[in-house]
Amino acid sequence: MKQQFTRSEVLALAWAIRRQNQFLTWGQCQAQAWKVARLRVALRTWATRFTFQKQDGEVREAYGTVNPSLFSYEHKGTDRAESPTAIKYYDLDKNAWRSFRAERILKIAA
Repeated sequence: MKQQFTRSEVLALAWAIRRQNQFLTWGQCQAQAWKVARLRVALRTWATRFTFQKQDGEVREAYGTVNPSLFSYEHKGTDRAESPTAIKYYDLDKNAWRSFRAERILKIAA
């Protein structure tokens, strides 16, 4: 898989994670940012299985993508600002858009 992100983008994401969650160490923020970068590349390329922790503490395994050739959806558009720590994906099991916070990613299926 070709690397489609730069170190500066990953470090900017790590700082955004750090600003949102002061309880994580800088090393943990960097590790999460690298996981998120790899997940975003995988989601753009194909359907991916990954695991994250929901806000209520429940661990959820998801199967999703953002590749428009793998699902059909009519974009309605929005003027809402996009958060750099929000990971949005199209859930192929539920046929709906979902999102979660970047520091909650646990693992990405190989």
